[in-house]
This record gives sequence, structure tokens and C-alpha cells, in this order.
Amino acid sequence: MRQGENVTPPSYSEAPAAGAELNGGAVPASVPLAEAADPHLWLPEEAEACLLTKRVMIVSPFPNQVYGLVQSLSAACFDLFTLHEYDPAMVRSLQPELLIYDANPYAHTHATANESLREAIAQTAHAAGVPVLYLVNEQATLLPELPASAELLVWPASLQEAMFRINRLVMKHEAAGAAAHQDTMIFKDLKLDLKKMAVYRSGSRVDLTKTEYELLVLFLKSDGSVLSRESIFDGLWGSQFLGGSNVVDAHIKSLRKKLKDSAVAPQYIVTVRGAGYRLADERPE
Repeated sequence: MRQGENVTPPSYSEAPAAGAELNGGAVPASVPLAEAADPHLWLPEEAEACLLTKRVMIVSPFPNQVYGLVQSLSAACFDLFTLHEYDPAMVRSLQPELLIYDANPYAHTHATANESLREAIAQTAHAAGVPVLYLVNEQATLLPELPASAELLVWPASLQEAMFRINRLVMKHEAAGAAAHQDTMIFKDLKLDLKKMAVYRSGSRVDLTKTEYELLVLFLKSDGSVLSRESIFDGLWGSQFLGGSNVVDAHIKSLRKKLKDSAVAPQYIVTVRGAGYRLADERPE
């Protein structure tokens, strides 16, 4: 099982010692369901007001199986969204920091532990970028299709171990997101990968020339300020390069065409008569 750094969340104690083994990796020992729903919840050491919260979505066909976990997460200042069935649209809308998916093979499914896990992985394939903690039967094994950002937890498990794993996944997700943010620029449905110099519109790659790419970056870094043709020219080619303002207009026209933008109803680049161009507002023009 994938294990990250054993970084203890600041308001929680160390995780308990691992118990059972899962395909060669240490996992928490299973405990009776009564303990998982114990009214003596795994709480922060000191009660404080919830100033900062994290969004967690729990999917389970039998909510009573995760009742204790729901209570503990709520008491630990997590915003919870519980579903009986997985809904991709809800994940896209709510954008949780973590998805907890109950992949146990309940009697009504007539499935093995691995079959239930494989189905859970397939259903959550569209949850790109959201880490997933799969609650599995002790007979489950690591599958090759398990996403890199996912982990398995034999369930029922102790609430201490569950909270430790949840906090660790959320912290890893935050760290990865902060690193990725430094390498990307996002505006509306446009995403720029600065390392690869790649541009995506609604998830589809847009092939730009180097000049068109640098022109788009120039607009995204302008924070909506009006850029004169002269400042755009200097920003792209420098003051030593000889050329007229029509060169800028030509590249703007080409960039708009590739982004499927319109000069009449612009989504990305707005013409400011007599002044130059600027980045469109976040709301429709």
C-alpha cells in the first residue's frame, strides 16, 4: 500500500500501530463496527472554533457503516457531503479536498473484495485531481489500476487511524496543489502549463506558436490592464526589433482564431478602441 510521510497533523496524536497486512503493506487492524461507531469520538486535543474547514465527500450505500467517521470528521471541522451513490457532477461542483469511497463488498452486490474495489476505481476515474481513500474489505489487494493519489484503508478500522490517514491525504493534496499552482495559469476555461508551454481550452490542447503563447501569457500576467500595441510589441520582441503595430494586430487575430474567440463578443481578449487590448473580465463581456 502506498504510504506517504508520517507527518502528524498538528491537532492530532500519533497514529496507532498498524495491524493486519495488505499485500505486503501495513494497514490498520480491523476492529468491530461498534468501535467505529463509538460515541467517544476521535476529537482534536483542544476544542476550538472552526475557522478553517476542508471539504470531504463520503460515498457509502450504508451510512450506518461510516457513522462514527462522519461524526469525528464533523467534530474535527471538516465540511461533509454524504452520498449513497457516487455522482461525478457533485464532485465537479463541490470540489472536495478528499473523497472517501466505501468499496466494501456488501451482500447485495454478490461481489468479491477486489471486484468491489475495481468497480469503485472505475466509477471515480473522473475525479481527477481529488485524492481518494477507499474503504475496503480485508481481503482486498492492491490493484495496478489504483490511482497514484489514492490509498486503501481496511474498514472498519480505528477512528484514530482513519483520522490520521485522512489528514495526511489532505495535507499531501494541498502541498501538491500549491506546487502545481506555481507551474500553471488558469483563466476561465483556459489552462496554461508553464513548464511544458502548453495551452488547454476546456481540457483540449490548443496548438500555439511561441509568439502566440507568449502573447497569451502577457495578457494573463497583466491583471486586466490595458496594453498598448507598443507595450505588447516591446514585451514580445523588444524595442530593438523593427516592425509596425499591424504585426501585433495580426498575432492577436491569429490567437483569437485558435482560442475560438471573437472580437465582437470576446471571451479572452478585448479590443480597447484607440488604446490597445486587455484581458476580458471574468464575467461575460
